[in-house]
Amino acid sequence: MSRDALRQIVAGAATLALCIALLHRYYVRRGPYFEKPRTIVEHVDIIDHEARDVILLAREVAPLIPPGAQVTCFEPVDGKHQYDGINYLSAVGLLPNHQVLPPFAAGEDLSAAEVVEYVIAVREPFDHPAYSVVAGFPTGYLYKARR
Repeated sequence: MSRDALRQIVAGAATLALCIALLHRYYVRRGPYFEKPRTIVEHVDIIDHEARDVILLAREVAPLIPPGAQVTCFEPVDGKHQYDGINYLSAVGLLPNHQVLPPFAAGEDLSAAEVVEYVIAVREPFDHPAYSVVAGFPTGYLYKARR
């Protein structure tokens, strides 16, 4: 066997191995493969990225919140607010027409007159006596302060 023939066989085998590895990677990260992704974080890992839900939810709630309104965003823990950097900071970037405040602006220690006007609760429901549900979505909820 000549050196050129051996080189072509090795190159062909390496190409086939890389194609199989790429197909396996696509398979593990799930489809759709030939459609526009719903978010920028689709197919980043084999599990859904933690910012995926807030990206989808912000698109849905933005038209329901008046421009310039105060809003906060977090994933509630046991129905209470928490500092949630991923969701809060994502909302800052995704809601440029709104005044996005930190999650403590919807704290349990604040009165109904002091709390932020809107709360975007990612994945879990939010339990605060000063708020009522405006809308529910597959990725979370929108709440408005009762004033």
